[in-house]
Amino acid sequence: MFLATKKLWRQKDLSKKKISISFKQNCSHIYEYLKTKDNISSYICKLVEADMYKEQHSMDLEKTVEKILLKILQNNRMFENMPSHNSDENKLSTEDIDLINQLF
Repeated sequence: MFLATKKLWRQKDLSKKKISISFKQNCSHIYEYLKTKDNISSYICKLVEADMYKEQHSMDLEKTVEKILLKILQNNRMFENMPSHNSDENKLSTEDIDLINQLF
């Protein structure tokens, strides 16, 4: 009985999670492209996972750029009495972030 129960548990654990996707008429080219893939689910999962990684990487990159810019500004003594990098006053404003994103 234990083996049967364990097998049943594994089958439930491996059950597929399903969603349905609809394509509007102006996206029919995407639908046609997806139909050419051998495994559409795997293809979509890989795309979503890459997008999730890109978002996380983008946030990490933004924090890294902030730290580098802060070090450059502090080392060049462009601002005297600049607060430490842990201070909330030292966080970049939305305008600063937009400017940095435009430059890079």
